[in-house]
Amino acid sequence: MAKAIPQKRESLFYNDGMTSKIFTGIVALSFVILILVILLRRLRQPYFVAYILSGILLGPEVFGIIAKGDYIGELGELGIILLMFFIGAEINLPSLARNFEKPLLAALTQLLLSLALMWGVGYYLNWSYTTIILTGFIISLSSSAIILQYLSRNGEINSSLGLITCGVLLVQDILIVPMMLMLNFMAHGSVEPFELVKVTLGATLTVAFLRAAFIKKLVKIPFKRDILGDHDLQVFIGFALCFGMAWVTHWFGLSAALGAFAAGIVIGQDKATRWLDRSLVPFRVFFLTFFFISIGLQIQLTFIRENIGTLLFVAFSVLLINSLINALVFRVTGHSWRDSMYAGALLSQIGEFSFLLMTIAAELKLVGSYTYQITLAVIAMTMIFTTIWIAIIQKFIYKMDSTV
Repeated sequence: MAKAIPQKRESLFYNDGMTSKIFTGIVALSFVILILVILLRRLRQPYFVAYILSGILLGPEVFGIIAKGDYIGELGELGIILLMFFIGAEINLPSLARNFEKPLLAALTQLLLSLALMWGVGYYLNWSYTTIILTGFIISLSSSAIILQYLSRNGEINSSLGLITCGVLLVQDILIVPMMLMLNFMAHGSVEPFELVKVTLGATLTVAFLRAAFIKKLVKIPFKRDILGDHDLQVFIGFALCFGMAWVTHWFGLSAALGAFAAGIVIGQDKATRWLDRSLVPFRVFFLTFFFISIGLQIQLTFIRENIGTLLFVAFSVLLINSLINALVFRVTGHSWRDSMYAGALLSQIGEFSFLLMTIAAELKLVGSYTYQITLAVIAMTMIFTTIWIAIIQKFIYKMDSTV
């Protein structure tokens, strides 16, 4: 009787016939990232650039080691959630709450200006209203992953400008929900009433929870002395707090990252929870790496070679336009020109939630393959060029100050 041939299981990585698929992938990924990080460190570039380039190199168009970009992207989403949790824990909530009107006004004004600008461009180029609205949404969202890490590493996250910038990013994360509802409406011509009620209820409960936690100090972690000496317990308490709140907001139709951010803000008010930093940082680095790798995996090098001129022009146009819009918005809210230009540079790139919007738009058949690829490439380029762009703006500001 012939033996049944065992079926090969799907994996994230291609099999070379000799070595374990996952083992091969992890080794290749580790060495490629290590080499690129060392190189970019010498060039004073952020590590996330190395992660994006690793995704491109290890993807199917170059070495062909990583095969399943979807699974990598799902792991990367965990990194965004952990990052938002950490940033929330660092936020000075009283200062942010006292000045929340400014980031709210800034984020809404920036969105309206982005839509107005895209309407003008779309009218001239004869775009459909769907493309105009989608493009306006996409360029209005900045990268929380990049900006918050940049502010944190430079010790600016609790500065006056840093808090306003964090507030703007928080409002943008909230605005992603009505944006997704709008995309569904454009695709189907309606929005489910139940979904609308659920989202509204979720947003109301999240705000009420934050307010109550801030005023009444609702969250108290028991057995603090025992936890301080138990690393394993610290890890799982951190995971429970971070992903528990993320799951709640996700169930309500809100961003999971918003829930993690709210959990971080609440936990950060208790100074006895500083051990969370030491316990969860390795997990944040690990999972966030996969997010940027997933971006690189989706980029088609052939498409970039064929359209490099257009892509560079659009990417630098977006950086310039977003810088001007945000600088104008910050200036109107009472900041100096110097701070406004710096904030404009910080918020100039297109963010990770824009990937989510474009992916949803593609699934709903609102955009074609060409629009999807050009948007994907431009988003990645604006992310890669962010630190260079900030350095250019800072140098311009310095020269402007020296001539005054």
